[in-house]
Amino acid sequence: MNLLERKQVYSSKQFTALQMRFFIVLAVAVAAALAIPGSESDALECEMCEMAVRTVVPMLDQDTKDIENAVNNECKQLLHKIPFATQKCQKFVDTDLNKIIKELESGTAPKDVCKNLNMC
Repeated sequence: MNLLERKQVYSSKQFTALQMRFFIVLAVAVAAALAIPGSESDALECEMCEMAVRTVVPMLDQDTKDIENAVNNECKQLLHKIPFATQKCQKFVDTDLNKIIKELESGTAPKDVCKNLNMC
């Protein structure tokens, strides 16, 4: 075997070893990502949902706009010290509050609403 052939054999073995290392690292990374419990963002979403349910339940017979204002006020009171949280809560009210109201109006128990909506 000449020098060029040896280099090619060595290079292909080296490439295969490199591929194996890559796939092992990738598998470990995926396994680690799946093992990590919910993020703080998920915890915040759950907390916002539970707060919204507590606020909405006694107001179900009121206008949706009044409910939105009440939930927004609760957000500001509870989360005003966390800079990004008030904006996230506003977005939450805009996108998810109607789902919460519909769940409650359909007879879902308050303790089950956030779980049913995959927020907790």
